[in-house]
Amino acid sequence: MDRRPFPARFLPTGSRVPPQLYAVTGTCLLLLIGCQPPSKPATKAAAAPPAKVEKLAQETEIARITLSPKAEQRLGITLTSFAMQQVQRRRTFGGEATIPGGRTIIVSAPVAGAIGPPAQGQIPLPGESIQAGQAVLSLVPLLTPERDVPTPAERVQMANARATLLSALTVAKGDVARSQAEVDAAKIALNRAEQLLADQAGTARAVDDARGQWNIVTSSLTAAKEREEQLDALLTELDSPAGEAAKATPLTLHSPQSGVIRNLAVSRGQTVNAGAPLFEVLDTRTIWIRVPLYVDLLTEVDTTAAALVKPLGQRGRRAAFSAATEDAAAATLPPQTTAAQPITAPPTADPLSGTADLYYEADNASLHLRPGQRVGVEIPLQGAGEALVVSAKAILYDIYGGAWVYIKSGEHAYQRERVLIRYTAGGLAVLDQGPAPGVEAVVDGAAELYGAEFGAGK
Repeated sequence: MDRRPFPARFLPTGSRVPPQLYAVTGTCLLLLIGCQPPSKPATKAAAAPPAKVEKLAQETEIARITLSPKAEQRLGITLTSFAMQQVQRRRTFGGEATIPGGRTIIVSAPVAGAIGPPAQGQIPLPGESIQAGQAVLSLVPLLTPERDVPTPAERVQMANARATLLSALTVAKGDVARSQAEVDAAKIALNRAEQLLADQAGTARAVDDARGQWNIVTSSLTAAKEREEQLDALLTELDSPAGEAAKATPLTLHSPQSGVIRNLAVSRGQTVNAGAPLFEVLDTRTIWIRVPLYVDLLTEVDTTAAALVKPLGQRGRRAAFSAATEDAAAATLPPQTTAAQPITAPPTADPLSGTADLYYEADNASLHLRPGQRVGVEIPLQGAGEALVVSAKAILYDIYGGAWVYIKSGEHAYQRERVLIRYTAGGLAVLDQGPAPGVEAVVDGAAELYGAEFGAGK
């Protein structure tokens, strides 16, 4: 009979566990305890983190960030204070760039003719910049079609002119023949006088008289020949069947002012009538800005102060500008932002929309404004008021466009607070809502605090 012990679960109820099972179980427990590794000594206390974000109980409240002195020094945090200042109230309106009055010149054809390129270069295309006095195109004058066939009266006049020329030419030829004979006779007399003087039979006076007479008849012969040539050329031109257009000298048309070719109404080889428009030159060095305002706002804006013109969509980039100083410093203006001066222009208004127009003149040497372009115009309002301001560099924006600042809430402690911006000017943000004056806000290091709060910091 097998006397090996059975596990307890297989023993029948009421059976006694053999003592050998207890011995084996105890030995196994001792072996397991002896095989365990020795316990490790206590580790050093964990290093303190450089930044600690203390989450408040409620989700709607703002987190508070506490920095270690070393982390604060490494971030190079600088502070600025909220303050109440006298500021010039400003408001942005929509405007339109328009062509200044009297800055567009249309050049017309002085006579009928054919269009051609200038002597040097090609005809400029619309949109190209040109300088005052630059050759734009040439014009070859043409006779009108009705002048190609003379009228009966003109034929009679031409016949009379031809008869007169023939008569004068005949007289001129006779003068040439007579003068030639006189020259020959004077030459013979001069030779005779010189021979007698050489033979000591004549006098020097006779030689001088003969030479003077020869000079006179020679001059008469030269004048007679020139008169004959002129009359012959006139008669040849009168009898020539060739048209005058082929012999006409081209006229070069120049730009009357510097600017841009706005419109070119002709092309090479085209025939135009006298007075036909050829091209249009637009002076874009300055441009007008038309600002329509509701009539009830005319008394609120300062119509005598300069304004700022900027492209639409340029948000949060207003420059330092003082209404008392009309010429704003160019170095402080953001790109494509221009100072515009109020001008006197013809009064215009729109009764349907209930608006009246203000006009400003802006420099456009860089051609960043085009006629018809919509722009934003920042106009100062009447009077100055006191408002809460802070450095615009301290403002942070979240993904929803909300504006925030980090204020110093304690020793090495900072807290984020919401602000409501009215506008920015001169590097300052004018606020409608924000912390009390005197509270310090973070300028340098605000972005790093924002990243540490939301888990994106280094």
